[in-house]
Amino acid sequence: MPTVDWLRHYRRAWLRGDVVAALTTWALVVPQAIAYGQIAGLPPQAGLFAAFAGLLGYGLFGTCRQLIVSPTSSTAAISAAIVAPVALADPERYAVASAALALLVGVVLIGLGLLRMGFVSRFIAAGVQVGFMFGLGLTIIVGQLPKLLGVPPGDGDFFGQAAGLLGRLGDTNPWTAAIGLGSLAALLGLKRVAPAVPAALAVVVAGIALVALGDLTSRGVEVIGSVEGAFPVPAIPWLGWHDLLGLLPGAAAVAIIGYAESATVAESMANEHGYDVDPDHELRAVGIANILSGLFQGFITGGGASQTAANDRAGAQTQLVSLLVAGLTVVTAIALLPLFRDLPQAALGAVVISAVIGFLNLAAMERIRRLRRDSFVVALVAMVAVLALGVLQGLIVAVVVSVGEFLIKTSRPSGSVLGRVPGTTAYVALEHAPEARTEPGLLVYRLNAPLLFVNAKRLRNGIRDQVRDADPPVRVVLLDLSFTPELDIESVDVLASIHHELGARGVALWLAGVRAGLLEMLVRSGLADTVGRAHLYRSVEDAAGDVSA
Repeated sequence: MPTVDWLRHYRRAWLRGDVVAALTTWALVVPQAIAYGQIAGLPPQAGLFAAFAGLLGYGLFGTCRQLIVSPTSSTAAISAAIVAPVALADPERYAVASAALALLVGVVLIGLGLLRMGFVSRFIAAGVQVGFMFGLGLTIIVGQLPKLLGVPPGDGDFFGQAAGLLGRLGDTNPWTAAIGLGSLAALLGLKRVAPAVPAALAVVVAGIALVALGDLTSRGVEVIGSVEGAFPVPAIPWLGWHDLLGLLPGAAAVAIIGYAESATVAESMANEHGYDVDPDHELRAVGIANILSGLFQGFITGGGASQTAANDRAGAQTQLVSLLVAGLTVVTAIALLPLFRDLPQAALGAVVISAVIGFLNLAAMERIRRLRRDSFVVALVAMVAVLALGVLQGLIVAVVVSVGEFLIKTSRPSGSVLGRVPGTTAYVALEHAPEARTEPGLLVYRLNAPLLFVNAKRLRNGIRDQVRDADPPVRVVLLDLSFTPELDIESVDVLASIHHELGARGVALWLAGVRAGLLEMLVRSGLADTVGRAHLYRSVEDAAGDVSA
């Protein structure tokens, strides 16, 4: 447990920063947890219970000192999308299914952590993640705008809800719109001019005061209504096997893409403060946070960028902040929750919208478009999938597109012919150094990616084309494997077939860039003896010297 380590080395000088950060983070997390509970289709208590469990679990087991794991707008929206088909509009079943989903996500994350698959988050390409979050942000905003304006919500996907909203603008409640738009303006304004102020808490308190003093419920302003304080008591969310299997694909998808978001935030904090986080340990820590959330009748939790940024700006030094905020959240759930009775839904909608506006990252989309048009198209596909198909289907499409993009790029790497730079012994790709020269009778070829089963035949085809078109004829093919740390079975078989095919044409196959892991497989497979151990080289330069000799 990382807790043991940082407690053992805890300094008294850190305490003030951690306490101030805890109070600041609590002021942000509580109103957001209540708002995100509504996005997830659950009562305010569920949002606070999820916040308590996520903070406690990650505070005890996490390795990032500043990361805040609690309900987020994205986890809430995804939870609602996955749970709705299973819950069948039954509120009690909805709560149980939401908790069960959090448990499943936690189990998947812990399983990935135990299998040391922390790298799985890197399968989510940056373009896919930006596009998915952009679409998710638009979906959440269009779902919250009816609360902001006091009009009935629409149905269907993003486009259906947007059309319904436009058609009902004439029904806007002016009091609700004044509170909602005023709250949103205050949140965005305070974020710019006074970022240290707990804007969400200030808006919530102001909204409650306005409703109570002005008797605005009689003017059509919707409020949360009567809510009872509650203590988080653990309970297993019992759900049938059929329903659990129905939740499992969504749980696996959200575990991967949700962890990618958490890992990105954690790594950025660690890099900024000069320490390391263990990806596999992070998987298990976020998994434990989700399991606790499920046991305490919450929903999916994750590393929140806005909460973490606020925690860091407030001076957080250790994970003690998470534990303190967890305790304060329990106090809020027990004693302070009834005070939120007059909280206007419009203010909650404003809190949610201000939190997800950051998802609409136009600068990131423009940067992707400028750097890689293909990645920009993939980002647009992920965004449109969320808007047209819904959050769950869009999530699955985003994961599939991201993995598909990786497999396509891995299976279709380019190959390069290498030549010697005049006056040196260095060999470089001809397309990068036109002045480089090839040696007569020697073809130095490199696959510009690790040699794997998905691209091994592409290597063979590339060598075939070069040997066929060579003039004068090739006597030796020197294959540079410096990008390949080890070989799989398919790669060994293809190398053997290349050796046999070249040998039939009177051409020798030599291998360069052969390091320890690769050499071990060559020896075990017998390919080292087939090629000839004298023709296995550590570098292209060493091999080229033998050809010249």
